Amino acid sequence: MPGSGIAYFDFCDNYDALKIAASLRTGLTTLGLDKSIKNGDQVLLKPNLIMGKDPQLAVTTHPEIVRAVAMVLSDCGARLSLGDNPGFGSLDGVLEKCGLKPVLSEFAITVVPFIEEKVVVDTENLVAKRLPLAAAALEFDKIVNLPKLKTHSMVGSTLAVKNLFGCVPGLKKAAWHLRAGHDRHFFARIMFDIYKHVAPTWNFLDGITGMEGDGPTSGTPRNFNLLALSAAAPALDCLVEKWLGFPEPTPLSLEAESLGLLPETGFFACGPAADKPPDLPIKQAQGAAAATFPGQRLWRRIFVKRPKISRSRCHLCRVCVQHCPAQVMKLVDAKIVIDYKRCIRCYCCQELCPYGAIRVGFGLGS
Repeated sequence: MPGSGIAYFDFCDNYDALKIAASLRTGLTTLGLDKSIKNGDQVLLKPNLIMGKDPQLAVTTHPEIVRAVAMVLSDCGARLSLGDNPGFGSLDGVLEKCGLKPVLSEFAITVVPFIEEKVVVDTENLVAKRLPLAAAALEFDKIVNLPKLKTHSMVGSTLAVKNLFGCVPGLKKAAWHLRAGHDRHFFARIMFDIYKHVAPTWNFLDGITGMEGDGPTSGTPRNFNLLALSAAAPALDCLVEKWLGFPEPTPLSLEAESLGLLPETGFFACGPAADKPPDLPIKQAQGAAAATFPGQRLWRRIFVKRPKISRSRCHLCRVCVQHCPAQVMKLVDAKIVIDYKRCIRCYCCQELCPYGAIRVGFGLGS
């Protein structure tokens, strides 16, 4: 898998594309990545476009991040495309709501829907020996990963590695959630199989305004004023998590360490923001921690973190019912009910609810 263990951290207190582009150029030069993309390269931009939300809500990669990256890569002579597989809504609709349409037009960026599937066969993969990926994502000379800094109810954070899950087409994402079930570390290994084959050239994190609390879609926006760059997504994620004050490594970072993706030497952040973390640590998502201790099964039968629906916020749109990997949600007597005995606690329902009607918290379970 690509990359070293060095990341560049810079402060940026607003979404000024010129300022962001200047920071990116400095970071690329600092990390020796300024020649990584050349004239004529076909480059795919992979932002976080989970659903169509106003950029101020910090759900998706901000359009000014995409604009700044397009400015830098256009100067290199690269030919740009942009693609993703939103969790909810059509790609065209999401681009409109996220404010990306003007940027795409300004830089003549081609939109690439992740619909057609290509199965990558690799017996050395950790989990997915037959890995379904968006065929379009594998057709480019280079991929630039543009994640959003957010917490995540299942795996703790969604940064560079997790953002590449959007390269899985159609409903295949739900299938992987179902196969992983409660096992966050199994799910993390799926992410690293994807990372191995998508192999972004570099990763540029939008952390100017990120999300804490019930991420990745229902949390609270918070200004972190951070831009982070690295050729290695696992290193970037681990270093950003430490900078944010996570009390312990997330499942993705634990797996990265166990797989040898975090080098023992040369593993550090540099740049103006590297040694200046926030005064207060990030507020974690409910459900992110998976306890492992004697009596765990009994504890989970009595008190478990589970998705809970706010009846006052629920619009009965049935997005949760349609996207539940385990198919344990249904509409009964004008309300959504959950079969908690079969719930795999992937929190896809909480992630994809367009009205923020689903929260994760403790409650008596069966």
